[in-house]
Amino acid sequence: MKNYYQIILLVIISLTLYSCEKKTDKDRAIALVESKYETSNRDLNFDSSKLDSLYNISPQAYADSLKKGNELDVTLAELESQIEHLSQAESDSVGLISARLTKERYHLLEFTKTKPAFIGWKLSGVTIAGDKPEILSLNFDKGITKIVP
Repeated sequence: MKNYYQIILLVIISLTLYSCEKKTDKDRAIALVESKYETSNRDLNFDSSKLDSLYNISPQAYADSLKKGNELDVTLAELESQIEHLSQAESDSVGLISARLTKERYHLLEFTKTKPAFIGWKLSGVTIAGDKPEILSLNFDKGITKIVP
């Protein structure tokens, strides 16, 4: 029984040490930036920096396009039902509006085929002190192993 307590204590100590050493994504990004600028005499400040994920299309823009597309579908259905009861001139005018909305709907359908995909990370708000202070934003690959353009 005494051996079990020793093993459990050893496991708890090992896990505690491992979790203390594990770096966060932001820590890894900061380390890459520091290594890039270590040869320069510039003073980097990461206090107001923020690490954000990057997508090929923002999830919010994707959701907005789906919502707008559904709204356009409803509007187009209403316009098509109204065209039947209008005179030829009015019908032509509504038809032009309908055609323009249909073109926008096809554009949104193409947009929604491209689903949001995670492409990397962005560290923004890194300030460089000096005569002319700068604020940097740097992009990283998915694993935060290198800085990418």
